[in-house]
Amino acid sequence: MARLLVLGLLALLGGCQLLELDRQYASAQRELLLIPGTLQGSEQALVALLDPQARLLAYRIVQPGGLFYFSMPAGDYQLLAFSDRNGNLRLDADEPHHWLPQARTAPFRVQPNAEQRSQLGQLNLLQPELASHSRATPPALDLSQAYRELPRLQHNYLQVVDFDDPRFSPQRVSQGAWQPLDFLSEVGYGLYLLEPWDADKEPIVLVHGINSGPPVWRELAEHIDRERFQLVLFHYPSGLPLNHSAYLLGEALRDVQLRHRPQRFHVFAHSMGGLVARRAVQLLSAGGGTDRQCLFLTLATPWDGHPSAADGIARAPVVAPVWRDLAPGSQYLQSLFATPLPAHISQWLLVSYSGNSRLLEQPNDGVVPLASELRAAAQDEAQRLFLLAEDHTSILASPRSQELIRRALSELPDSGCR
Repeated sequence: MARLLVLGLLALLGGCQLLELDRQYASAQRELLLIPGTLQGSEQALVALLDPQARLLAYRIVQPGGLFYFSMPAGDYQLLAFSDRNGNLRLDADEPHHWLPQARTAPFRVQPNAEQRSQLGQLNLLQPELASHSRATPPALDLSQAYRELPRLQHNYLQVVDFDDPRFSPQRVSQGAWQPLDFLSEVGYGLYLLEPWDADKEPIVLVHGINSGPPVWRELAEHIDRERFQLVLFHYPSGLPLNHSAYLLGEALRDVQLRHRPQRFHVFAHSMGGLVARRAVQLLSAGGGTDRQCLFLTLATPWDGHPSAADGIARAPVVAPVWRDLAPGSQYLQSLFATPLPAHISQWLLVSYSGNSRLLEQPNDGVVPLASELRAAAQDEAQRLFLLAEDHTSILASPRSQELIRRALSELPDSGCR
């Protein structure tokens, strides 16, 4: 599990996993491309990616001024953006839209920095409110049919599973860490349910950490009131750059709100999952995407990164992109607290401090340095901070954790967040 950071980085530097990871990314740079852009205007828009025959391939929900991107095999693509003013997920004749029959593309980049992302965003500027006067007739577009047209969504989006689903197996967990592009091809990102969607329940989104999967939540899930709360499992390959997983988690949560309109929702995360989830919440907050999020609770999250990631960058012949994000002082970690989360979101930090490992110089929980869990910026934003006499994994099965989660949920008001 997350112990990979301590043991794996030291034992596998230059090993076959790293070589395979390098091969995967080299292959991606040869075979994939990016279709990036920026939405201009004053309204949220749905941005659809179409093939040359105008068949839907994917879509994004984009806020005004927001950057978006799609990673696809080399080829020709169209972009069609529209302001869905009546909320029916279809492009109607009177709705502002912008159609680019020949979308501009860019070479695939594994980990573009902020300046590069901004430059990529200029490739396809979408202006539905200004472009609607064009005489060109756009293709018919009905995103309400997306879950019948896109096979991956039929299997991975709000489908009912259990914790023993083969997609969550140890073999798939390892694949997500070391062969993430194979994982994307064979499994893909997922947002799963443990019971059918119930509009009367409040969703709690559970985000796992590195070299891990949804089953880590099994014991805590047994102690959450399932009559009141809907558990939603986010599944992602932990070997990919964190910004990519955060972006897609944010997109998934926008989609849930667009289609199901929950009155409020909450996000819980363990270990590195907290780094993914916080960035997703930051991205969501643009355009009011977190107006209904009330609680953000993290367990054993390395807010200040991990020294073994820096060691891997310094010593390994091949560098895993996720190490760059996890290295103390990385651009990703700096960005996490550059913008505070909205004040109405109650932030709870559960910190583990037992199980000290001699593989780390600093006091730690067996995997993560205590100082990283207690990053000052994370403490400053937290409404509640608790230190638990647990190690990095036992915190997920701790009676104390169960009690604190019950307390956090019971303190929510009858309606709204504060």
